[in-house]
Amino acid sequence: MPNPIADSSPALSRLTRRTLKQGVVDQIYAAIVGGDLTAGQQVTELGLARQLGVSQPTIREALIELEHQGFVRKRSAHKTFITLLSERNINEIYLVRTTLEALVAELLASSATVNLEECEAACQRMADAAKRGRSPEFHQADLDFHRCLWRATGNQTIVDLLEQLVPQLFAFVIIQHAVRGRAVLRASAEEHGRLLRLIRAGDRDAARKMMEASLQQAQAEDSEL
Repeated sequence: MPNPIADSSPALSRLTRRTLKQGVVDQIYAAIVGGDLTAGQQVTELGLARQLGVSQPTIREALIELEHQGFVRKRSAHKTFITLLSERNINEIYLVRTTLEALVAELLASSATVNLEECEAACQRMADAAKRGRSPEFHQADLDFHRCLWRATGNQTIVDLLEQLVPQLFAFVIIQHAVRGRAVLRASAEEHGRLLRLIRAGDRDAARKMMEASLQQAQAEDSEL
């Protein structure tokens, strides 16, 4: 006979819909990083639901989250693909991104009350990931860094526009398994740290120029993928 005390063990907790969705997100992400799902590959709610043993609504929620992260793109109500960007796509995104993020740097450097603590923490995560040679973690921290900058402006229009464009760039780098050595990653993390120092110093012109130069370099690297 089951022990009623064991049935109420504090080590057990009810699985929520959110927990299940996150588990699906994590598994699809792992499949992308592991190369089982590749750029341009179509995925379906039904196929993923059968593979993972969950409902289609749960898959749908997970794909919405992955689209927000930039890893998948919906082309219609029933067609979802692992993100694939052409050189033209990349150049068009950077044209808008560079303009907006240069403005972000200038706005932040002009503010006397800007809070950059979250940006500092993301920059440290970049440095830690670079030291360990963990590219996916580095790129996620890099995206977090830029998101912190956007939010710090307090301009929701800028945030919304960049959220539509930028995550897919970082996701595509991860999807393509771009190999960038530890020295390159460390140099990038250090450059981000210098950008923060320029912003804190209120040097608008230098902060804007550094952001522009950094994004021009990123565009060149991404266009080669």
